[in-house]
Amino acid sequence: MHLKPIYTETNDCKDCYKCIRECPTKAIKVSDNRASVVDSLCIYCGHCVAICPTGAKKVRDGISRAKLLLKEKKEVYVSLAPSYVAEYGIDSQNLLSKLNALGFTGVSETAIGAQEVSRQVANYLNVRQSGVYISSACPVVVELIRKYYPQHTMAITPYMSPMLTHARMLRQWYGQEIGVVFIGPCIGKKSEADYSDLVDVSLTFQELNDWIKSEKINTQTDKQISFSPYPAREGVIYPLDGGMVETIRRENKNDESTFMSFTGQNMVRNVLDNLDELGHDKPLFLELLSCETGCLNGPGMSAKSAVASKYLQVRNSFCQRQNSCETDRKEEQAVNIERDFFNIETVEKEPFGAEQIKEALHSIGKNSVADELNCSGCGYDTCRDFAHALLSGNAETAMCVSYMRMVAHHKATILLQKIPSGVVIVDENCKVVEMNASFARLMGNETELCYEANPVMRGADMSKLSSFAKLFKTAIHTGKEYYELPVQENNRNLQLSIFNIQKHKLVTGIIQSAQQPQFRQDIVEKRTKEVIKKNMETVQKIAFLLGENASFTDSLLNSILDAQNNEHA
Repeated sequence: MHLKPIYTETNDCKDCYKCIRECPTKAIKVSDNRASVVDSLCIYCGHCVAICPTGAKKVRDGISRAKLLLKEKKEVYVSLAPSYVAEYGIDSQNLLSKLNALGFTGVSETAIGAQEVSRQVANYLNVRQSGVYISSACPVVVELIRKYYPQHTMAITPYMSPMLTHARMLRQWYGQEIGVVFIGPCIGKKSEADYSDLVDVSLTFQELNDWIKSEKINTQTDKQISFSPYPAREGVIYPLDGGMVETIRRENKNDESTFMSFTGQNMVRNVLDNLDELGHDKPLFLELLSCETGCLNGPGMSAKSAVASKYLQVRNSFCQRQNSCETDRKEEQAVNIERDFFNIETVEKEPFGAEQIKEALHSIGKNSVADELNCSGCGYDTCRDFAHALLSGNAETAMCVSYMRMVAHHKATILLQKIPSGVVIVDENCKVVEMNASFARLMGNETELCYEANPVMRGADMSKLSSFAKLFKTAIHTGKEYYELPVQENNRNLQLSIFNIQKHKLVTGIIQSAQQPQFRQDIVEKRTKEVIKKNMETVQKIAFLLGENASFTDSLLNSILDAQNNEHA
């Protein structure tokens, strides 16, 4: 079994959930804080590869397989996708020379196969009276329909894609024993090639660039190389949004047909969601492309910018081909490119009941509709979608940011309350952010009564609670830390340590009575380390997703531990 076209390098995955947020089919499973691609749900659009911030999502390498094919086969031909113009420019000589140097027998344009597809689709539409017909050219859209919109599978025109059509033509021309390597901008073509005996290997343009670079090929030659067996003409416009429609219109003799084109996953899904409303009066042909702006923006392109420039290059190439007088064409035999699209299992959504969803929501602290923030921090659009993923085994409770933030806060609060010393956190305005009961007790009866009425004392003015508030102000202003300072409050002799959590913004004070027996450092250290160990993973996750504010708990816990060690060093 071949490695699937898209996979995860788990050691590189940083559980940011961006792939889930961006995946149109949520074909991602999180296990042990690592996201992997679920092949049965994936449509191979390659978007996760493009947006993964750590590069953990990988495309299966086809270079080694192509090299092996060149060794095993006497003749190996390249089927070059028409979007090569957007990658390498209109002048094809440099590219053809490099492919020749890599050892390929010849290079032929996939656009020739596109022309044949357009011709047969046009004939097909000419005899239709009504109905909706969807292009089979984009393998990602075909995969999407077959897996998620099986009710529309019959609407896919019953013909091979340009890649498979061209491969069949190449084998008719040069023999069934040749090798065929497709090179283009699409990752989905790798999956399409896997399930066909017409294409041996599918490479992206990025892979080709890497291969050429590794071979250090020198292409300075006067030798003129031509496309085999002849250059394509109108098929070169296929990469553009509406390019296929434009070629079909040239062949279509039935003016009753309507043609539309849509690109991008959101637009394509919107069309498929409302397909039943269309095509009742006359034939409607839909050119649906997964990538926005068409194949110019495919995930296998080396650059995703300058779309307008790429568009112009393809359009200019098309105009040049139309104005050429090329007539030296190989006499073509009839090519049978008919096929069906029923050899794949559809994705059935598991029917979880309301009680199951409710229990899953409870597991992440969502006990009412008001608790369902639908923040998408986990990657799913709604809390209920996330609950469904939990029940399906594709998600973990730790993915819920609001839940883990609540857990982290509760852990920190418990730690503060369990520490025998008084602990207070003060902000840049010398206002209390949080304090524990021990601190309130050491400040006197009045403060203790206020604490009982308003636990934590958030917002209280330190200058009204203690006589040593100026030490906190100095620490905030200067960033200086203090250890074991002798202070007095309510005729009590105390020891105060002040240290930074966020310099000039947040400081923590630890205070204890000088009359108390020696502080049990070993107990505090053990408790603190235990809480830090359990809390570290949660805090790191929240810090990654929410930024600086979420890492506050981690800083606090470690700072408290350091302060205790310094006090008793």
